[in-house]
Amino acid sequence: MKTFNDLVFKPHPVGMGGKLAQMELANGYTISVVGGRKGLYGDGETTFEVAIFDRTGEMLMLSEDDQVLGWMTIDEVNQIIQKYDNEPILKVNI
Repeated sequence: MKTFNDLVFKPHPVGMGGKLAQMELANGYTISVVGGRKGLYGDGETTFEVAIFDRTGEMLMLSEDDQVLGWMTIDEVNQIIQKYDNEPILKVNI
């Protein structure tokens, strides 16, 4: 089972002190975790902004009205990883 500790953070491409980690999950989804700069919903140390992309690169809805979750703690990021790592692969019509 993958966890927050498996994320490898790199400088955010926009810079300004932000950092970004992306990791492919078992079902082909990708989790994106960012933080640490103005405009991101997390300080990059104890809180993070999270998004999940499906196998076609489309962002999943993570709440009723948003595709990102902000100010997530490390424990909450682990819960998101666990939930979506176990999510069945959805068939996509291309």
